[in-house]
Amino acid sequence: MASPKLHPAESSRRSSSEHSQGMAAACHDDCVGTSTMVDAGHGADTAVQGTPNRDEHGRGWLAQRLEGEVTLKHADIIFLFCYFLSGLCDSSVFRAWGCFVSMQTGNTVFLGLGASDYAFRKTSKWLKSLVSICSFVIGSCVFSMSRWIGPQKRRTLVSTFAIQCALLIIAASLLQSGAISGKTGPQSSSGGSGSGIVTADDPQPDKAMFLELVPIALVAFQSSGQMAASRLLGFNEIPTTVLTSLYYDLASDPGLLLPLSQNVKRNRRLNAAIGVIAGAIFGGWLARATGGIETALWIAAASK
Repeated sequence: MASPKLHPAESSRRSSSEHSQGMAAACHDDCVGTSTMVDAGHGADTAVQGTPNRDEHGRGWLAQRLEGEVTLKHADIIFLFCYFLSGLCDSSVFRAWGCFVSMQTGNTVFLGLGASDYAFRKTSKWLKSLVSICSFVIGSCVFSMSRWIGPQKRRTLVSTFAIQCALLIIAASLLQSGAISGKTGPQSSSGGSGSGIVTADDPQPDKAMFLELVPIALVAFQSSGQMAASRLLGFNEIPTTVLTSLYYDLASDPGLLLPLSQNVKRNRRLNAAIGVIAGAIFGGWLARATGGIETALWIAAASK
């Protein structure tokens, strides 16, 4: 049966209606697809936001922080405090064992006396001084290698001071346990008044004295670490262990009398000298009050 013939106007309306319905369907499909893409993108954003503070390498906040470089503003305060610790350790160790672990000038003099004076050679000061010097030199070689891994990076400085802290803890633990004597009283393990006396003619030298060389080596080794850090960061005027050149630089400074705000290096040198004196006074008092040096080493370890 033949389909009825439509009026031209009605045919036009039907064609327009079908076209509108097709466009609506296409628009609906596009909207659904767009919504799906937006949801997917939002999910990806949520996934990224689920791991905040991550860089492009996936490192967390702490790793990024350690990889960054320290600012040198006020960083000198750390090394000025290291001068206090040098005075603390040196005064305590000298009272117990008759040598130094930071100030190697005195150890060099003791070593020279041991080579030239038979009476002095009969003591163990020259041997302890030699061990301290050698340990300091070896430590300087080791810690100076940090220049190759970024001396100003936080991870480098954290690692350097962590090693120093660990060595101090080991030395203090050996003394605290009684395995090695660090007494400063008149009845020290090696005889004498805490100076570690041993005669060269003794066929069986005091074994306790040789044990004392272990903490001396450990503390002297770590002392070089703070000096290496100060040099690598550019604080050459406060090397944390030397005072002779510091005294000269302080006295010969043409700006010695300038106001505080106009001569920072002069201020650092002066504070460094005060720090050593204060540390030596505190270390001497602490050694006398406790009868040993392990407390001073624990304080130094906690400070590092």
